[in-house]
Amino acid sequence: FDAKAQITEDVGPGIVVATLGYWRQRNNGTVNCVSSAEFVDMGHAPTFTDNLVQVEAIR
Repeated sequence: FDAKAQITEDVGPGIVVATLGYWRQRNNGTVNCVSSAEFVDMGHAPTFTDNLVQVEAIR
């Protein structure tokens, strides 16, 4: 999904926080599209806690 980012001191370096409010019809998807509902093989643990994201400056 596409979202506008704002850099603040509230979040540490290398961390991206996506809050509610990004709607599918306006942002090419939602934050939920970057995570899976599947469980891992070991321990049946969820897989949605960590995601690799790419942040780019728009010029």
